[in-house]
Amino acid sequence: MITTQEAFEKFRQRLELSETERKNTIKRHEEVRDLIRTDFAVDRDILTGSYGRHTKTKPLKDVDVFFILGQKEKDKYRQKAPSELIDAFVKTLRKKYGQDAVEPGRRCATVEFEKNTQDEEGKVLSIDAVPAFDLGDCYEIPDRHLGKWVKTDPEVHAEQATNKNKELGGKWVPLVKMVKRWNRSAEKPIKPSFLIEVMMQELVDAPFTTYPSEVRRFFAAALDGIGRAWPDPAGYGPPVSDQMTSQLIAEAKQRLREAEIKAAIAVRYEEQGRQGDAIALWREIMGRYFPTS
Repeated sequence: MITTQEAFEKFRQRLELSETERKNTIKRHEEVRDLIRTDFAVDRDILTGSYGRHTKTKPLKDVDVFFILGQKEKDKYRQKAPSELIDAFVKTLRKKYGQDAVEPGRRCATVEFEKNTQDEEGKVLSIDAVPAFDLGDCYEIPDRHLGKWVKTDPEVHAEQATNKNKELGGKWVPLVKMVKRWNRSAEKPIKPSFLIEVMMQELVDAPFTTYPSEVRRFFAAALDGIGRAWPDPAGYGPPVSDQMTSQLIAEAKQRLREAEIKAAIAVRYEEQGRQGDAIALWREIMGRYFPTS
């Protein structure tokens, strides 16, 4: 019988990318990059989002590629509706992947590689191609929902994640992955998943104790904080929490409350030496990636 701490260490390892997943991701995003470069003047492109910040959890969905476009594209698209540039990306990607596999998103063109698969292991399910213009001190991207161009800086987001992870001895990133895995297993009550990272920047503090204790602490703190407006940590754009309607907040509170109650019991079981009961309950909370042996 493994201990709860050993189970969490196995859980951490299971959420890391395998060599197959790493190679598949490289193949997929390099292919998308080449396609966009063929039709657009691209100054540079970078991996952003949770994949770029190393906080992506499995399965690999919505790997973000951030395309910083040149002056030629800025002259062509900047005075048009933001949706036109997204649609232009969609048109380019559909030439390779087909009509059904590429969809316009809020701020990107999404390519779905495994749209109806039941076997998600070792695969990149989708890539988001995000068009952007360099403003010097930050970037500007199209927002279809708002109908305007919004400022952002994914490089600041990445720097903040790196600093927080260092502050907590390299354990913040694995903790984020664990909570994101819970969120997915709980049918994504917190949207978008980046909101989890933003909340954890503030709600998880040093000194780091143990993974089970910190997961439980996050559930309790998030229950109090989920109803707040959480601004873009880079200081640009709309709040990261702008998808959380009153109904979604109420649903998220219910899920967080249920998780916190179960986590408190699981921690108590561990303290009582009831390792098997603690592990079984953590599996119920965290989902199928959490090991039982």
